[in-house]
Amino acid sequence: MLPWAPLALTSVTAALLALPVTPALYELWKRGDASPLPTSRHDGRIANFADVLQTRLEPLRPQLEQCRAEREVSRSSLAGMEILLVGADNFNFNFDSQLTQGISTLMFADAAHIPAGQVVDADVYADGPIDLGEGAVLRAAFGLDDIILGNSSTVLRWLHGDGNIYLRPGSTVYGRLSAGRSIRLERGCGFQHMHAPQILTIDSDDTRALATSDTHVCQAQKDLEEEDNGEHAGTGDMFTSSRPRLRVEGDFALPPGETLNANVIATGELHIGRGARLLGSSKSYKDTVIDEDACVHGSIVCGGTVWLGPRTFAAGPVMAESDVLIARGAQVGAPDAPTTISSSGTNIAAGCQLHGTVWARVRGSIEA
Repeated sequence: MLPWAPLALTSVTAALLALPVTPALYELWKRGDASPLPTSRHDGRIANFADVLQTRLEPLRPQLEQCRAEREVSRSSLAGMEILLVGADNFNFNFDSQLTQGISTLMFADAAHIPAGQVVDADVYADGPIDLGEGAVLRAAFGLDDIILGNSSTVLRWLHGDGNIYLRPGSTVYGRLSAGRSIRLERGCGFQHMHAPQILTIDSDDTRALATSDTHVCQAQKDLEEEDNGEHAGTGDMFTSSRPRLRVEGDFALPPGETLNANVIATGELHIGRGARLLGSSKSYKDTVIDEDACVHGSIVCGGTVWLGPRTFAAGPVMAESDVLIARGAQVGAPDAPTTISSSGTNIAAGCQLHGTVWARVRGSIEA
């Protein structure tokens, strides 16, 4: 037997034992996987499509200004896109489908008027307001001013306006809908994902709602604010820092007119009675019912369907595995505290105020 044979056998055995754990030892030395995985590169903003379109079209700004000055229509190419630059006012009233053949984007120097029944298979950008006639269809649109969708008109992918967006009866926006100021929807409108500082559902004949942005707050919320300004001033911080948790096996009901300072978890259904106030968050494994004039000053999380009754107020997010049904006069969020509604489907009555994001995974609608 050779004298170095035991040493060779030991070395080979050690190498074979170390081989399976070599990657782990290398990771322990380098620690390359210590940081979180980059699962997403977007910031979650609903207006990202509009921002991308505006950025892509920015190099054509000088040509658009020239078209505006000369009141003409010009065709241009940019990064593989065929773009029609519109500076002529009469183009808005005599929509030329032949001229838009093969166009991916229509860029208007001023207002864009889409005639009734017209189908535009292109993105629309306008430095002024956008007005869709009855039954008109757009692929996507971005306006620097107000946008009005006529009766039964449709936007297929996304819609963003820096001003206000008005959806007339029967109009629908698929994909993403966002506004810099407000979104105002009339009866029979449809949506999927929308975001605005203020979202109003209004009656067709409610002209005051079209012109005002007054904030409605349920009576119970007004009472709480009056108390906070009086003898209970400063209790908000106390509620936030020392709110207890109440876990209930089965159903839970907060009686009408009662006030509860707690976070409630119910394995069954959860019911907040008329005029009651929950100064905390609620979570139910089944349905959640908030009766009229009641307030919830935290989040509402539900494994079934959430019913928000007339003139109810929810300060925090409303999340439901099934649907969210919102009755007339309800308010979710506030102008200085926008929040989120997320569900499979959302049905909203006229006369409601929402602030923030409404995310319907299947479809959202305004009660007809």
